[in-house]
Amino acid sequence: MKGTILQPTYLPWSGYFEMISSSDVFVIFDHVQFERKSWQQRNKIKTANGVLYLSVPVVKAPQQTPISDIKIFYGNENFLQSHWKTIELAYKKAPFFNEYKPHFEKIYSKKHILLRDLNVEIIKLICDILGIRKKIVFSSNMGLKDENMEKTEKVVNLCKNQGIAHLYDAKGAEDILDKSLFEKEGISISFQNFEHPEYIQLWGEFVPYLSVIDLIFNQGDKSLDIIKSGIKK
Repeated sequence: MKGTILQPTYLPWSGYFEMISSSDVFVIFDHVQFERKSWQQRNKIKTANGVLYLSVPVVKAPQQTPISDIKIFYGNENFLQSHWKTIELAYKKAPFFNEYKPHFEKIYSKKHILLRDLNVEIIKLICDILGIRKKIVFSSNMGLKDENMEKTEKVVNLCKNQGIAHLYDAKGAEDILDKSLFEKEGISISFQNFEHPEYIQLWGEFVPYLSVIDLIFNQGDKSLDIIKSGIKK
């Protein structure tokens, strides 16, 4: 079985969904340490005034707190409503915005407690829109006893737990993971080779590596084919 293991990020980019679509099982890697100011809590969209980061504020927590336990901070403002207004203003003129608007609006009208839950609900919606139907599991539900393991050992342990015989990982992991440990356990591994495809966007010259919602609102049902065109053999 081929699997991909990814942390739950906010409004992920196109390559994230290529990895999910190319696997049999998608493991949400949420029992590892939360990284502040990472893609776990922010992403980029394109507006009339250029690229804009949307960041989810979180409650302060000890450094070792896992992603699954990170809570959203609201304070005196519902940032989700603010994010939605910004997204709506940026994309209301996009060809497919009105088609998908009610689904995203429903998510942004809720008051999520956990960052993980917000991110996963958005990820599942986007998978639905793209027509990606895969088994999705949470690492935090597996009862893994890996507190004293190194990063590669944790990933190998997770693969064994889920019966993943081939791991499809992000390009950046190639220099981090110890591939000999996978070989020792009989697990093959490959890394994504993704060249961001261009498509027609609003607001001037093409900008890559935005949240995938930029693609979806601009290209609709062509989105998954466009994403898959970015894979280089």
